[in-house]
Amino acid sequence: MSLAARLLLAFGLVAIIATAFVGLTLREASREIIEGGFAERIDAAHAGVRQLLAWEADALRDLLPPLCRHDTFVDKAHVELERAKGDPDAMDPGSRIALGRLVPSQAKALRLDELSLVAGDGSVLGAEDAARIGARDKRLAELIQAPGGAPRLRPAKAGGEPSLEVHCALSSHGVTIGLVGARRIGPVLARIGEAYHVRLTAAQEGELAPRSSEAEVVRVLHFAEIPGLDVVASVPRDPLRQALARLDRAIALTGATVLAIAVAMAVVLARSLSRPLVALARETREVMSGAPRRVEGRGGREIADLAAAFNATIDELAAMRKRLAATERIAARREVARQIAHEIKNPLAPIRAAVETLRRLRQRDDPAFDDYFAEATSTVLNEVHRIANIVTEFTRFARLPPPNLTPIDLVAVARGVVTLHAAPASGEATSGAGATSGTGAPSPRVELVADSIPEVSADRDQLIQVLTNLVQNGLDAASAIRRDPRVSVTIGPLPNDRVRIVVRDNGPGVAEEMVPRLFEPYATSKEKGTGLGLAIAQRIVFEHGGEITYRKAKKGGAVFEIWLPIAGPPLLEKPLGDTTVRPRPPDAPRS
Repeated sequence: MSLAARLLLAFGLVAIIATAFVGLTLREASREIIEGGFAERIDAAHAGVRQLLAWEADALRDLLPPLCRHDTFVDKAHVELERAKGDPDAMDPGSRIALGRLVPSQAKALRLDELSLVAGDGSVLGAEDAARIGARDKRLAELIQAPGGAPRLRPAKAGGEPSLEVHCALSSHGVTIGLVGARRIGPVLARIGEAYHVRLTAAQEGELAPRSSEAEVVRVLHFAEIPGLDVVASVPRDPLRQALARLDRAIALTGATVLAIAVAMAVVLARSLSRPLVALARETREVMSGAPRRVEGRGGREIADLAAAFNATIDELAAMRKRLAATERIAARREVARQIAHEIKNPLAPIRAAVETLRRLRQRDDPAFDDYFAEATSTVLNEVHRIANIVTEFTRFARLPPPNLTPIDLVAVARGVVTLHAAPASGEATSGAGATSGTGAPSPRVELVADSIPEVSADRDQLIQVLTNLVQNGLDAASAIRRDPRVSVTIGPLPNDRVRIVVRDNGPGVAEEMVPRLFEPYATSKEKGTGLGLAIAQRIVFEHGGEITYRKAKKGGAVFEIWLPIAGPPLLEKPLGDTTVRPRPPDAPRS
């Protein structure tokens, strides 16, 4: 994943997590505040109802007793009932009608919702509701017999709505008459509830107290001032849901805005950070594929420090390369001197023997001198020629020039080598198994199988030399045991910007005892070979920054594999001190 992608992901995650955390915290705090507002409104309504009911109770306590003590209206009703000897039915009809008309006006004057003029037996002589006149209510009869005092709660089942009820009574000469007044609690609760936006209803006796739900907040209020009075206060949660919905939309909009800002900042920051890194990486690749030079770090102190460290490393690697090159040249000279000494020592033995024999024959004037002279001089000349060839081959190996790197089409190079060796050599049999194709024409001795690969930075002539050596060695080895020698060249891509060249033949393969010394100078199993072909090929491949390995094919034959970097040799080239067979890299596919 690129730096820009990681920054975008990191900034996006930070923006989302921060917005979610703040949003959830704010949402929960808002919920608690709104829920607390509901509780405060209910508490305020509770206090308002208590205060208003206390005021109503105080007002009602002193409202009716003065009427029963000295009001003419009550006195007149008592006199009329006394004349009827306490029997309401025996009262004068006109008087009853007059009393019935006076009660509603008196109730209005006293601001009472209900007012009843009641005889001792519970008969209603007058009421604000004309339909109740003449009815007999046992509860009212018992009520006026009780002493007056503070208002009492009249439950709804006792008649009508829950109300505050007060009474007074006038008793003399065995006749009792009383007034019973009431004010409904519902209007009081409605006024207070409207003021605080709380729905207040008197609880019905015997009913289960309601509970809060998702739709509303519910609480039962108790009033010690009025025993038995319970009020259910409820506040709908719709404002809470609406407020949370608005808050959620605001949080989402804020989160989207923050995310957009974070992405924009990440893009700007990624560009500002990646641009100098990309430039530094480009310069580094140029350094690794060419001559060592210093790179410049732009974009910040850290990039400058990285460039300085890289430059220090390049300087050290360059110095190390010079030291390794010098060490390699010394080791190569020693090895060449050792090999030359070894190889020259072999032909010197027959030369010495021939010269010493000639000297002995000459000293004795041996008649065989003339006959042996031609044979001895021929031997000396052949061995001297052999020494000259050895010196020439070693000189060419020691003077192998460094690669002249240019972009080349490796497939085209290999195709030229294959075409050169594809036709059978003159005099080579074209009959036998595999010698001809299906059309009767001779099959090519060398085949090329190539995948699409990019151009490779390499020395064209040196790679031709390597491929020619491997192909010719394969043909020579296969021709020694087969009438249909075959060599296949395969080219394809490898991971890490590399290409692979595989040269496979159908010969006997390399002898096991020769494998450890396969790439050593002058190590050969050929009668006329110098043993420098593979050593030169290995040196060329190494100087191109590649590897060359050998393995035996599963069905017989030799397989040489070469791995080359597409960009050419790296800054630090590998020394040639180790000439043993290289192991196969673990990531290289087998063919």
